[in-house]
Amino acid sequence: MTYKIHEFSKMTGLTPYTLRFYEKEGLITVNRDQNNIRIYDDRNKEWIDFFLHLKKTGMTIEDLKQYLTWWYEGDSTNQNRLDLLQKQKELALKEMEQIQQGIEVLDYKIEVYKKRVADQKK
Repeated sequence: MTYKIHEFSKMTGLTPYTLRFYEKEGLITVNRDQNNIRIYDDRNKEWIDFFLHLKKTGMTIEDLKQYLTWWYEGDSTNQNRLDLLQKQKELALKEMEQIQQGIEVLDYKIEVYKKRVADQKK
């Protein structure tokens, strides 16, 4: 199927501005119709879905561009893409660990204040 930018925006949750930015940055390739209107397709949707998951892990725009470049270069870059994804996973796991440590501190402080509030009510 094909979609105009506003339909595609609703499907992806990305604003038309963001979609145009990603196109300008070379992160998405969009076909155009005879009137030069952007036409997105299901392949664009698959890439955006994957791309957004990579972004959630904190992958930089530069690394996303590099991944895409290697993807276009084909199977000879499989090792490069594997290495990049493994590096990103390690970075994301370290960040998760730091977040978990922060949550543990929050849990501790929440318990401290719950006890203080309970003691004040006595």
